Amino acid sequence: MRKTITKEFNWDCAHRLWTPAKTEEENKDIFGLCSNIHGHTYKMFVTISSQKQQKNGMIMNFKNLKQIVKKRVVDEQDHCLNLTHGDPLIHTLADSNLKISLWPDETTCENQVEYFWNQIEQNIPLGIRIEEIKLYETPTSFATLTR
Repeated sequence: MRKTITKEFNWDCAHRLWTPAKTEEENKDIFGLCSNIHGHTYKMFVTISSQKQQKNGMIMNFKNLKQIVKKRVVDEQDHCLNLTHGDPLIHTLADSNLKISLWPDETTCENQVEYFWNQIEQNIPLGIRIEEIKLYETPTSFATLTR
């Protein structure tokens, strides 16, 4: 039997969905309004589990989970602009001193949740594993990655 705990995280971030190999018109056809820079208030639920509890009865202290996720995801993403490598905006914004993160693929909710999973998984203690991450891009739209 595995017990789980879940912690919620929130941040504000902007992105643009853009495939560099496509024309501006093709990107607009594929991504619609999302081919423009736009922002979201993200909400993410991280669920972890362990077969063994610590002697104090915890799977992991919520505070410790918060520290890991904050350092590996929230601090990196909060008030950041996420762009895909090759996006023509990168050259325009190069000297702007803006907080920009470059991604190998489009920053869809599905790609982001997988990236965040990997960032967190690399930093959790042995014996603890991620069971699920649910990432809300809007209050009604989300992606889920489950073990």
